[in-house]
Amino acid sequence: MRALRFTAALVVAALIQFTGMQVFPWFTLAVDLFLVILVFNAMDGSTVAGMLGGCVAGLLTDALTGGPFGLFGFAGTVVGFGVATAAQRLVIQRASSSLLVFCLGAAAQQAIVLTLALLLLRAPEAPDPRWIVVKVVSSGVLGLGLYLSRGRFLRRMETWRRARTARIRFGR
Repeated sequence: MRALRFTAALVVAALIQFTGMQVFPWFTLAVDLFLVILVFNAMDGSTVAGMLGGCVAGLLTDALTGGPFGLFGFAGTVVGFGVATAAQRLVIQRASSSLLVFCLGAAAQQAIVLTLALLLLRAPEAPDPRWIVVKVVSSGVLGLGLYLSRGRFLRRMETWRRARTARIRFGR
């Protein structure tokens, strides 16, 4: 079920990312929905799910942005593993700590991609530092919104579960 939710989230993110790229040429410089989904997936604490989710999300980012294939895939794998490892060791229950995790994940991804580009490409193009800051902040804000929405949804489901009046009864 978790893999299905992750796949559905990636499909929705791909549609939004593709539409955003068509409407605003700078959309991929400012927003990375795949990163938000991979960090959110890795916050459950499963390192394997974090790495695989990061790899898939990163490769989708590579495919949609048209840059050198594999840079974001590798960076997503490392970020997914790092976030999952941190989630195993830390308790992330507050909104401020989740905001920090999403921002640090975005900053780490950008640092890894830049380092790989400098090491592997002949003439790498360094992104404008302002766009890096915008991407880190937007990833943090979007991740925080997703984290808070999930918490609100889970609380509503728990309230509904406790308050429902009809119980399933077998026999008389």
